[in-house]
Amino acid sequence: MRVAIIGTGLVGASLGLSLRRLDEIDEVVGFDSDPVQLAVAVDRGALDSGAGSAAAAVRGADLVILAVPVSVVVDTAANLGPLLAPGTVLTDTTSVKARVVAAMRAAVRPGVHVIGGHPMAGSHETGADHASAELFVGATYLLTPTVDTDAGAYQRLHGLLARLGARPLAVDPARHDALVAVVSHLPQLAATTLMNLATDRAREEHAGLLLLAAGGFRDATRVAASNPDLWVEICAENRDAIVAVLDDYRERVGRLRSVLAVGDEASLRRELADARASRRSLPGKETMTGALVELHLPIPDRPGVLAEVTTTVGAIGVNIEDLGIDHAPEGGRGTLRLAIIGFKPAGRARDALEALGYEVLEQSL
Repeated sequence: MRVAIIGTGLVGASLGLSLRRLDEIDEVVGFDSDPVQLAVAVDRGALDSGAGSAAAAVRGADLVILAVPVSVVVDTAANLGPLLAPGTVLTDTTSVKARVVAAMRAAVRPGVHVIGGHPMAGSHETGADHASAELFVGATYLLTPTVDTDAGAYQRLHGLLARLGARPLAVDPARHDALVAVVSHLPQLAATTLMNLATDRAREEHAGLLLLAAGGFRDATRVAASNPDLWVEICAENRDAIVAVLDDYRERVGRLRSVLAVGDEASLRRELADARASRRSLPGKETMTGALVELHLPIPDRPGVLAEVTTTVGAIGVNIEDLGIDHAPEGGRGTLRLAIIGFKPAGRARDALEALGYEVLEQSL
């Protein structure tokens, strides 16, 4: 397999380092508009070679990854899409999906498989200098199949990411943007606001205030050190979803202020206890262990089945470790196999799929 990575910053170079460890990857070629970043990526071993242009990099590639900023991904897709041969898988790494996936689909020729991607992994550090082959281990990697997504192409990309140690999770592109506004974009803006508040107070009231910052403050504001240009682009692309979640956040902060103002300790304790319980229930980054259960679903050969099944399972927070498709010899139907760790998660997935009308058979491996 030949892989082309366009954009060799932190995420692109980390993907290169990870992919080059896999036996099925024959070559990883990259391009970056910044020749310094490209040179660093080559020196770090993230690429077999750097190309002189993006067009040269994608020529003959089986998998093309657009690891470029969200502000340029649409134009990049428009320029490169027509160059991709049928059978190529085109994906990206941006944190905004609806418009990006639509643009990639519009840019390619028939037979090129577009599957949006968003690794929920990263750092406030930037550049190939900080790349790591371990960046995706145990991290959720969102994929956004659509009604036109080819099952075989999705299976290949899903499996490849799983072999990097990531945990692929399917979500609808539009739904993706609403979800990450809560879990990614709002935390960035909240950390930015808190950091600026503390800095202003330090200027106005006590110059040593920031020297008192303990672990909690440092943890809560870590992402405030992120690249401002990157976040201006993300906020512009996902403006509507972010504004909606900021309105909700403002309302919740207002309620908390009222609770404190009147000394309602019972309500405050309840808020703190609920948040504590939710925080403790967050899954860790470590790989899950347990029995591997395989769900078998007879499926019709019609557009949208794969997206419906995978996003339904993803919506209930269950990870598909692996999947396969067995096509019936006579055509028109087949069997989709989903591998899930743990009897309880597999049972939840089975119930959700049966509620949609699928017949689901369960088998322990």
